[in-house]
Amino acid sequence: MASGRLLVEILSIGDELLMGQTVNTNAAWMGHLLENEGWRVNRCVAVSDEEEAIVDALKDAESRAELVLITGGLGPTRDDITKHVLCQHFGTQLVRHPEIENRIVSWFERRGRPVLQVNRDQALLPQSCKPLDNPLGTASGMWFDRPGGVTVSMPGVPYEMEHIMEHGVIPAMRSQLELQGRLPKRGHMSLLTMGTGESQLALTLGDMEEELERGGIKLAYLPSPGSVRIRLTAEGEAVQQLAQAHAAVLDRLSDWVVSETGVPIDEALGQFLVSQGHTLAVAESCTGGALGAALVSRAGASAFFLGGVQCYSNAAKEQLLAVDGALISEFGAVSEEVAVAMAQGARKKFGADFGVSITGIAGPDGGSDLKPVGTVYMACEGPLGVMCVRHQFGRDRTRNLSMSVRAAAQLALKAAREWAIESKPASGVADSL
Repeated sequence: MASGRLLVEILSIGDELLMGQTVNTNAAWMGHLLENEGWRVNRCVAVSDEEEAIVDALKDAESRAELVLITGGLGPTRDDITKHVLCQHFGTQLVRHPEIENRIVSWFERRGRPVLQVNRDQALLPQSCKPLDNPLGTASGMWFDRPGGVTVSMPGVPYEMEHIMEHGVIPAMRSQLELQGRLPKRGHMSLLTMGTGESQLALTLGDMEEELERGGIKLAYLPSPGSVRIRLTAEGEAVQQLAQAHAAVLDRLSDWVVSETGVPIDEALGQFLVSQGHTLAVAESCTGGALGAALVSRAGASAFFLGGVQCYSNAAKEQLLAVDGALISEFGAVSEEVAVAMAQGARKKFGADFGVSITGIAGPDGGSDLKPVGTVYMACEGPLGVMCVRHQFGRDRTRNLSMSVRAAAQLALKAAREWAIESKPASGVADSL
């Protein structure tokens, strides 16, 4: 292999990717993992299930990259041709691996399903490859050593590919690079901001960013609806200065930082509540349970999340949260008054330290001059009282829902942090993320 930083290319095989039927999350996941290893992903290419297209893309990738990663086309059906293409490409033939066939048979037997011949034939692998174990499915990964590098083929099922990458590909490549003295010295640190855009952040960090770059530390701005994550990357000797640089950026952007580690706002909220031993309940109208779903999607949510209420209709708000119907009649379901009542109702219903609510007009219809589409109220009641904010998002329904969830989590985190500061002894310092 060549000296310097490992160069990687990714080939994703499948007509469904090109037709838009499946989103190529595999390439994004691999790119993140490989970047954290300090390896450079040069290209990600989606290829149709056609022999000529696969061969052309593979030859092209291998001419540039030391490590070529292929996903897809390893299933048992006729359209899964990757193994056959690889046999021709590497001038080899398929051979049966009895130990892999036995594992496949056991896999089906444990699930009470019949084993078909096409399933058994997934134990046929190119003779020149090194099989990579896949305990989560029936398609093995395949490692090919070639002049100038390595080519690896993996199933397209995300959790199967991820297991093979983490337990097979990455450790093996690390070992090769270590023998060559090429393991990169590289570090990352991140932070998450909300309340302003990347242009303002870049302007605020202007002089500091130039100084950091001269010292070998680069900043990347990674915007998403309602937030911007900033990643600091250092290589070589600059890694020793990474923590100090991270602290300086945190200080400069303190008005907007919501997570000092860069984790998503819902994860930051959960981590902080657990660290303080506090609990949370939610009441959701326009988001229909999306905030609760985001919170429980991460392991350990039971330590802080007590429950939630989806109260889309006015009747549900009255019956499930004891919202006074007179408030809805006078101010409307999308109002500060109703948002506050919903938060109070959720907190009382579940006996939580904090109750958070969301009510709004997600769109694309239903707005008015006073409350256009994208108007969202959210409230949080806790031991120090209640907070309520109004947001005016845009007309895109999906974006409005996503931004509402993040903004509500931010509001809850703000309330929880304020209580933590208030409840600390005078000489204490509040924990932060």
